[in-house]
Amino acid sequence: MQVVTVTDGPQSCNVAGTFDLREDPGAIERIEAARQHAALRGFLLNLNAEESPFSTFGCKVWNDSPDSGVERSIFASRVDLLLSQDSDGMDQEQYEEFARRLATLLDREPGDSLRAELHVAPAQLSPGRQGFCLRLFLYARGARLDQAQVRWSLGIARVQQALLFVARAIRHQSGTGE
Repeated sequence: MQVVTVTDGPQSCNVAGTFDLREDPGAIERIEAARQHAALRGFLLNLNAEESPFSTFGCKVWNDSPDSGVERSIFASRVDLLLSQDSDGMDQEQYEEFARRLATLLDREPGDSLRAELHVAPAQLSPGRQGFCLRLFLYARGARLDQAQVRWSLGIARVQQALLFVARAIRHQSGTGE
């Protein structure tokens, strides 16, 4: 998997007014992309589970498939997430370290049909409260759109495993004072 890590400029994510899948898992039914793509649905529900250190607040899927069969099809997604359940959240440096660790783990995945972009971005957490978030883009290429979608589904599962692994390592490190 190809991985790129970026620290975004002034473009901010807005968390306010989004569905809280941790408090109301049934709200997943109001997210069109999650209804259409089982892999995304499972990803969002797992990341927002009570024991998870994440909460998501935005997602999107799209495809870029040329009309001719000569070029490759691309299926892509973006998921915006926050790490940490505490009210203070994490600062930019902690998000950047998290993104670096995640990138290192994802970069070990074989193949070149998947590309991940990890964007650390400022976030409007609530009126008057700023913080940071991770915007995770996943692109899958295939000879046809259906092949790209299958690869994307497999990529989502890999990303979920990597996210939980890195979060567990950070939580353990914080708990031991290292």
